[in-house]
Amino acid sequence: MTNKQIDNSIDQTAISQEATPADKDETHANGVMMELNYAAPSHVSLSSDQQSDHTQHVALFTQLERDAVSFHGKLKDPLIFRDSLLALFDVVSSDYRYVPKDRAAYTVFMQMRRASRHKNLFSAQRDYFTWLFDNDPLAFCLLDPIIQVHQAGVSFEVFSRDEGCYAQLTLQHDLFETVSTPVLGTTSIDYSSALFDGIEQIRDHQITTLDIGQEAIRLERSNVSEPKDNSETEMDSAVNEDSKQEVIEKRINVPKSWIRALLQVQSAGQLAQERIDLDPIALYNVLFELRMHADIKGKRRGLLIELIPQQLPVMILEPFDITVTSQVSRQQTPYQGQKAKLIRLWGRRRLSLLKRLLPHTDTVSVSLLGQGMPSYWTLTGKGFHFTFAMTGFSQANWSQSLNFDLLLPKRPQQNTPNSDNDDLVSLVQALVEQPSRIDALRERLSTPENNLTASHVRQQLLSGAQQGLIRYDMANQSYYYRPLTQTPLDMAQFAHHNEAEKQAFDIVSREDGIQNLNVQTVVGQGVSISADIHVKEDRRTYQSQLQLGDEGLVSRAACSCPQYLQHRLSQGVCAHLIALRLSYHQYDHTQTNSWHDMRTLSKRVPKPQQKASKNNSASTKHASQSPTNEVLDLSALAQGLPSSDTQAKPVAYNHSAHTISYVHVTCDHKKVLIEHSIDDDSTRQQFVFNQPAQAHAAFLQHIARFEAQGFIENKGV
Repeated sequence: MTNKQIDNSIDQTAISQEATPADKDETHANGVMMELNYAAPSHVSLSSDQQSDHTQHVALFTQLERDAVSFHGKLKDPLIFRDSLLALFDVVSSDYRYVPKDRAAYTVFMQMRRASRHKNLFSAQRDYFTWLFDNDPLAFCLLDPIIQVHQAGVSFEVFSRDEGCYAQLTLQHDLFETVSTPVLGTTSIDYSSALFDGIEQIRDHQITTLDIGQEAIRLERSNVSEPKDNSETEMDSAVNEDSKQEVIEKRINVPKSWIRALLQVQSAGQLAQERIDLDPIALYNVLFELRMHADIKGKRRGLLIELIPQQLPVMILEPFDITVTSQVSRQQTPYQGQKAKLIRLWGRRRLSLLKRLLPHTDTVSVSLLGQGMPSYWTLTGKGFHFTFAMTGFSQANWSQSLNFDLLLPKRPQQNTPNSDNDDLVSLVQALVEQPSRIDALRERLSTPENNLTASHVRQQLLSGAQQGLIRYDMANQSYYYRPLTQTPLDMAQFAHHNEAEKQAFDIVSREDGIQNLNVQTVVGQGVSISADIHVKEDRRTYQSQLQLGDEGLVSRAACSCPQYLQHRLSQGVCAHLIALRLSYHQYDHTQTNSWHDMRTLSKRVPKPQQKASKNNSASTKHASQSPTNEVLDLSALAQGLPSSDTQAKPVAYNHSAHTISYVHVTCDHKKVLIEHSIDDDSTRQQFVFNQPAQAHAAFLQHIARFEAQGFIENKGV
């Protein structure tokens, strides 16, 4: 039995068990069954005939049920191909969810260790993998990438196991020497650990060829048998040849939440966003500092991006207050916005998945959707561009995930052609013929009788992306027709996360669903929301309360419903708390809450110097004249800038000279409270006025005064 056959048996044991008819209904209830039939597992081979030429052959075998897709070419730069595909594997296999300690698993491990004490290594490994397949069959299950061969090259799309990372890789035609004319289309490829090990062995001195297609590999199994009889007929030989072909079938129960999150992250890239440019060395400095500083329990773990008009972006790592700036280069431009902003991102540890591509990257661009929202990091190099999206969401952060849902338009409930979506059908047909940008699409679809607007075309493109029909390439801002599955998805299954969210939207849509909504701003704590949630079916009214922090995160939740009283939040969030959060999103802050508001502003300031004694004045003076203890970045010397460029600053980051000063300005009816904090020191001021209007006017004046001093408003979501 060859190594290839052993890999196939492991894959089939892990994820390819046959399901009975009774199990199929339960499987479809928990997720979407995707049957992926491959001609053979994808692999990297170096045959005996090719060893003299040092030729690596990368074979990616596609699905048999989908339309034929083929691509054959020789790579000009194998290292870019190797590192980009390895980065894809890092993303698709990443899982940053918190895993608590399981003492039961450790106990079973110790029992297995004692039982395997007198066994050899092979027997111990066999017992371990047998136990792993029986107890955790999805441990080695990876959702296969989506591959598309189009006019510009070959694109790969992957989504992580924890539904927190999305990556899109495009290898352009300039990276290949094509052997034959490619067959355009969309399919899936078998992405296994064996393929990862083979790609990892690609070297620069070898000739590497890439083959994408449905050609089956013949696996011959023959025993020591008698010589063949000359009377064997041609039909018998044909039967024997057909029996040598093996088709690998994988049946994966894909969760609905996985497909829903994938469609959302893809479509959210089309929304309005702030776009900034960075140097690759700046991203490297961020990864270096994250590697050298471990997270502190109970402290902030965000990545602050400070945007000031006509200045270079500054990244701040919390809670260390480490600032990272980019060098002035010809490829980089300052921030072109009209107002200063401070945006906080979550999930910064996921950026380490980009470390393989940094040596090949020329430019880095970041697209920001807002405070705590997903961010898109696009790395561009010679012959490729890699778009990485990180959401920063977790299972406990349901409120932030709900904010992301509210950014997108309402998801379509059906995807069958009718009179309402004729524009979408014509739009998809135009993308099938030629991928293009939104301006070119508007010109192609507009007629003298019907002149389409860019907003209408963008709305149709967003609807098509939510249905899994259209892919948006952020690097070149083009749209491609890319069906996610062979058969259209049932969009009614992806309208909401769960039944509780569906019930919450139904409660908010009713006239008497939300009663006595009260919103209060508490300095230092955030926003307190409370309301009476009336449920007609239960004939009861529940009291729900939420406490939102500065970034829109839920810090405290309470409800009088039986689910919360019995299970708290361990069994998920009840529909009443979700309805309360939705009602706060629709709350009019400008008219009904004009006398009660709070703003948080921040600014980077030098750290206060400790007072030196008179005896140490001479030594202090001598220390001030010595060179600073700053970390220098020598990448500016490699930028090729003229020596007369005075804007080139060699200092990349300094984690000891600056700290962040926060100012909380609160307007509470006739009172204005100002709290100023730097590190552990804080001061408070309170002003009392005769009328609420006077207090609110002074509240706005204080905010304008702090903004004139360089403070930036840190808006929550």
